[in-house]
Amino acid sequence: MPKKGKKGGKKGKKKGKKKAKGPANADQIIQRLLKCYERNCLNTDSRMCPRIAAALRGCMESNGILSQFILEPVEVEKEGDIPVLIEPLLASLRQERYTHIKDLYIWRYPMSYENTATLALLLEKPFYPIKMLEVMDCLLEPYSIERLSRSFNLAENLTKINLDYNEFGDEGCRNFCKGLENNTTMLSVSLCFCDLGVPSGASLGKMVSTTAVRDLYLDGNNLKCEGAMELINLCVEQAEIEALQRAEEAKRKHEEEEALKTAAKETKLRYTGDSGTEAGAKASDNEGGKEDKGKKKKKGKKKKKKKEPPPPPRVGPWIHKLHLADNAIDNLAFGEQFAPVICMRQFKKLLMHSDCIEELDLEDNWIGDMAGREILEALEHRKDEKMGGVKMRTTHKLSADVFNSIVKLGTGLKKKKKKGKKKKKK
Repeated sequence: MPKKGKKGGKKGKKKGKKKAKGPANADQIIQRLLKCYERNCLNTDSRMCPRIAAALRGCMESNGILSQFILEPVEVEKEGDIPVLIEPLLASLRQERYTHIKDLYIWRYPMSYENTATLALLLEKPFYPIKMLEVMDCLLEPYSIERLSRSFNLAENLTKINLDYNEFGDEGCRNFCKGLENNTTMLSVSLCFCDLGVPSGASLGKMVSTTAVRDLYLDGNNLKCEGAMELINLCVEQAEIEALQRAEEAKRKHEEEEALKTAAKETKLRYTGDSGTEAGAKASDNEGGKEDKGKKKKKGKKKKKKKEPPPPPRVGPWIHKLHLADNAIDNLAFGEQFAPVICMRQFKKLLMHSDCIEELDLEDNWIGDMAGREILEALEHRKDEKMGGVKMRTTHKLSADVFNSIVKLGTGLKKKKKKGKKKKKK
């Protein structure tokens, strides 16, 4: 009878995720922050954010530390109800010098210029390691964006920013990009449904080319064909230069390999002419092999090499993820009959030559079959050249064979969830 054991043996065991351990006095730190937050709310006639208050109390019970703060207003049901304000929370973080915050989310809160300035002052302090900032659907104006963006180069830890559903337009986008000039830490920018038009394409293109930003999410704007091309022009030029350099390097290596093979053949022909030399060489090789076998000793375990820290992000016109869903990239405007084809030819160059592009989203843009074939040819080229795959989404308004081929070659891109559930204005 076989012994009954655990199903699957060692493979059946599932390793749980390791929880991040906080400092030894985590409960005291959280308690002081909660009391300070309560006191500031009383002094400003405001209400504590229920989500943050519950999270702080949960950390006190589990002796954990809170690194993610989500502030959202509470609906005022009747007159006399106290609203949730952002100032008491930001003041509490600074008064208690709470240096464990990493992610700050602000949802559907009407941000005034004073609120934005207070938030910017918090970001500018180097001892607050905020990596992710999301200010979504908060009615940010262009002048507020200008103040917020001034803090980006001082916020050395900030790598991701999300300003979705703030309709600050081309002026706000220009202010945002100006604040990111020469930034070397920001990696991901999301400006979905921000009422960006064609002029924003040039601003965003310059920003991508002069910073470390590599992931760009711009769904639900109006960049059109012209703005999309302005956005990627410098990236396409850089990709073409790098493709030529890779081709030259491959040619040089091939020539070196051919030269080594030729030299080896000449050496072999020289020695095979003398049978005695060849036999003696084989005998000496056999004797040397026996001696080496006798002298071999057990080697000790090799020390594990320490993992080197990852290199700093590259600054320049390289893009990894580009989402341009629902950006009016079509031929519906007067005089733009062939605009999608010209635009997609530029995207074709990017896909054919860039070795770092990972995702491209063109859904809800009526590009047409001719433009769709340009994308298809680029994906087929990447497959033939054994380049990395690209996760791709495009409009379903294509002929069945083109659409199915694009889906087959560029699979795996999931649709981004819309938290705000706010429709694009037409």
